[in-house]
Amino acid sequence: MRILVLGLGNDFYGDDGVGLEAVRMLEREWAEAAFAKGTNWAVEFEACPLTGLALLDVVAGFDALVVIDTVRRPDPATGRIRVLGAEDLRDVPGPSPHYVSIPQTLAIGRGLGLRMPERIKIIAVEAKNLYRLGEGLTAEMRGALPEIVAAARGILENWPAVLRDTCP
Repeated sequence: MRILVLGLGNDFYGDDGVGLEAVRMLEREWAEAAFAKGTNWAVEFEACPLTGLALLDVVAGFDALVVIDTVRRPDPATGRIRVLGAEDLRDVPGPSPHYVSIPQTLAIGRGLGLRMPERIKIIAVEAKNLYRLGEGLTAEMRGALPEIVAAARGILENWPAVLRDTCP
């Protein structure tokens, strides 16, 4: 069983880089916890600036996927999170590969005969300004990192039994 934790974003657009930072933190924590527990559960971590169809190569071959990414919302509260399942995601058609949604990317991969994740969780993180040019998270977003990482860790800690019973 292979699980991918995928942090999406751009380090050069301030708070948009929170997915990247969260997956880096979680990878360090997970390595220490897995070593301490002696687990051999196959979890891989990827901090990735790619979008759309470019993600096909990144997610192919995994049984489960956890995505950490920022979202645009009306009246956002920086760092507020929502954990979504595949059923909560909508297809967003667009004129270019940049606008291909995660469900569309997975469907295209399956159509091409690639093994794509069957279990998906998205940790959607609100941010007030996703387009602020500059490296580093705002203090407000940095303060939300422990909760974001804890949400992802909780998914990982609860998935092994579920996946063992439902995936081929």
